[in-house]
Amino acid sequence: MSFCDKLNVIVPLYNPHDGWEDNFMNSISELKDELKETELTVILVNDGSTIHLNNIEEMTDRFKYLKYFSYPLNKGKGNAIRYGITASEADFYVYTDIDFPFGHQIISQTYNVLKTTKTNIVIGTRDLSYFKTLPFKRRIYSFLLKELNYFITGFKIKDTQAGLKGLDNNARKILSDTKINTFLFELEFLKNSVKQGLSFEFINVSCRPGVKFTNFRVRVIIKELISLLKLLF
Repeated sequence: MSFCDKLNVIVPLYNPHDGWEDNFMNSISELKDELKETELTVILVNDGSTIHLNNIEEMTDRFKYLKYFSYPLNKGKGNAIRYGITASEADFYVYTDIDFPFGHQIISQTYNVLKTTKTNIVIGTRDLSYFKTLPFKRRIYSFLLKELNYFITGFKIKDTQAGLKGLDNNARKILSDTKINTFLFELEFLKNSVKQGLSFEFINVSCRPGVKFTNFRVRVIIKELISLLKLLF
């Protein structure tokens, strides 16, 4: 593994739960220890949080490989990921959620798949045990979306919404050109990637203990359905 290898890890942030800082700092510290021979940059993107975020300056002072970006209005996860993934160039990119729901080791594993297989995209796929932990409305929504994903991506990819993806620079270009700002930006990204003939590998992800899931509000579901209709038509 060369010291010139550059990995950017993008983490969107919006109104996180109390105590998020400790888990976040522990996760990126452990990730840095695992990737000693890699030039790691963690890019934290504040997607217009409406609550005050403590300790940001302290974190950026402590972790020199942490970059923090913020903008005033909430635009959606898709916008935050695009912002982060185009903020700084690297050899490879991985994005995950602020609570590191699948742990930090899956990130180094995803990075290793990108490096050793020369694939364009690594797609996290969730097992049945993950879906059993979801609130009821999210479980139904996720099940229906998985079936639609399979159809929209030409019967190639079912689980597009796991919240963990690894990309090379060819995939980064396609992601940066997506338009959807809601969670369905991932479906748009993977649909376009399949259309462009990019290669992909799957990696199984499992939820770590203690992760808190929120239930989707009706307004969020309606926005997602509008985004889905745009993809279909």
